Amino acid sequence: MAPSEKVLPHLRRVKRTGPDSWQACCPAHDDGSPSLHLTELDDDRLLLHCFGGCSVEEVVGALGLQVADLYPQKRTRAGGHQPVRRAFSAANLIELAAWEAGVVVAIVASVLNGNDEIEFDRLLMAASRLADVKEAVHGCR
Repeated sequence: MAPSEKVLPHLRRVKRTGPDSWQACCPAHDDGSPSLHLTELDDDRLLLHCFGGCSVEEVVGALGLQVADLYPQKRTRAGGHQPVRRAFSAANLIELAAWEAGVVVAIVASVLNGNDEIEFDRLLMAASRLADVKEAVHGCR
């Protein structure tokens, strides 16, 4: 079973936005307007991004699934299954880094415009995700 077939039936207000992409309400927070974006890659990996700031772990946990469920399964010699993990492509890493840099810019702009409510948690999440990109590229943190 493809990862999208495991995840999509558990989501609310699913809407196809392209041949291999969807949007839906995020199950990890009170989502009145669909903020979860899902993209199925050519190798059947399923990428999730919550524009509300929920982590992938929070999203799959709210569905009663694990991060491994976002990866295709392959047969083992014993007939069982195990997740197939492939490195993210350079394009995926660039897209993530650009998104998180945009988040940082938006928060800084908000502060410069006099907003006293700094979104420290989201800023820390952006820094963590950018460190993850660095780790994926260089193999170190």
